[in-house]
Amino acid sequence: MIDVFISHSSQDQALAERVVDLLRSALNLRADAIRCTSVDGYRLPVGADSDEQLREEILGAKSFVGILSFISLSSTYVLFELGARWGVRKPLAPLLGPGMTAHALRGPIAGLNALSCESAAQLHQLVRDLGSVLGIGPEAPQVYQAQIDAVVYSGAAVPEQLKTRQPTSGSSNAPELTGPKAASAVQPETEDEPSDVDAVIRHHCEREWPDDFSMRAYCIQQQREAAAKLRLGGPVDVPEDVLRGIRRKCATQWPDDYAMRVYCEEQQFAGYRKVI
Repeated sequence: MIDVFISHSSQDQALAERVVDLLRSALNLRADAIRCTSVDGYRLPVGADSDEQLREEILGAKSFVGILSFISLSSTYVLFELGARWGVRKPLAPLLGPGMTAHALRGPIAGLNALSCESAAQLHQLVRDLGSVLGIGPEAPQVYQAQIDAVVYSGAAVPEQLKTRQPTSGSSNAPELTGPKAASAVQPETEDEPSDVDAVIRHHCEREWPDDFSMRAYCIQQQREAAAKLRLGGPVDVPEDVLRGIRRKCATQWPDDYAMRVYCEEQQFAGYRKVI
């Protein structure tokens, strides 16, 4: 029996693959316990009767994650999978893709509580909730934090015309940063006052973990380490003008999340090395 069935559009393959990586790392799931039909290693067996096997797994999987994007909600297959799962009243976890809000949901799933792939806190909740359904205790958060970051960062790749808000890891209703906090948020290449950086970090982690002090403490530690790494400068093989452009881009996308800035920069550095 499949433990986790991940319903998604094939055009959301990159995000689906990151969700698979997250669940495997956090819950120690075997590859054959997950079905994700567009991701290598998790596809249907060769020669399988696709419609029949999908029907059995959609209805029989212990848990079901529906990745809901602007694309997937226009897919007949995805809507069929969601409707079939909803109809058997088994665990169904709607996961909002980048730029999506619950207001975009229609039909029966509109009444289900959906989590967002753009919120680290909500991804941690997804892991805990799926672990509860499967009877599996998740690993310590630091074991799979990189996979959390990878899912959150996937929002930065969504075309702007499809997005309803900018890719930040916190709430879209968060207070705007002003004064020295704003300066430190958009100018990572300068030496900010430690007190300003720490204030940004504390504000970010309080918003991410309002009632979980253990995770807030971990968040603060992670963000401080990331801010310290940003102060070390860039790789020696990346020209100064390229470095400034990358830092400006990542600071704009992640104004109050230093950990995601580090991840963003590392992805950009890797891309730069492939094109030179």
